[in-house]
Amino acid sequence: MYVRWVVRRHKNARVADTIFHDAYLVESFRDQRSSPRQRTVCYLGNIREIGEQFPTIERELFLLRAERILQSVKELSSADCELVMEMLRQRVRPLEDHEVMVAFTENLRWYRNWWEQRGSGLSDEELFQIIRAATGRPGPV
Repeated sequence: MYVRWVVRRHKNARVADTIFHDAYLVESFRDQRSSPRQRTVCYLGNIREIGEQFPTIERELFLLRAERILQSVKELSSADCELVMEMLRQRVRPLEDHEVMVAFTENLRWYRNWWEQRGSGLSDEELFQIIRAATGRPGPV
């Protein structure tokens, strides 16, 4: 099995510097005449490349969705799933620690601004309680 990438440019390439990458899990086999053929096992999803980069959050979402799709394919073993995930990670690199920290910080900033704009901002303690609940930590953060 291998991953086939189908690459498509945005319809208006002069305006949008966007390329779409579609991933398919494909297996090779021989037909009745012993001719080599390929069969699509499943569609693994797509990801946009904007200005020669895959956006940070889209990388993570693409890999998460592909992993869930692979787990739902009954004829794949867990070893096969991990092998395919490694093939995907060669093109779409997983997030690094600093990228996760930036995303987490920006999300907290966005939520706090959203609440404050509606006059219902959270106190620091309420925010820490949410974080403690989300991480399963009973004590102070």
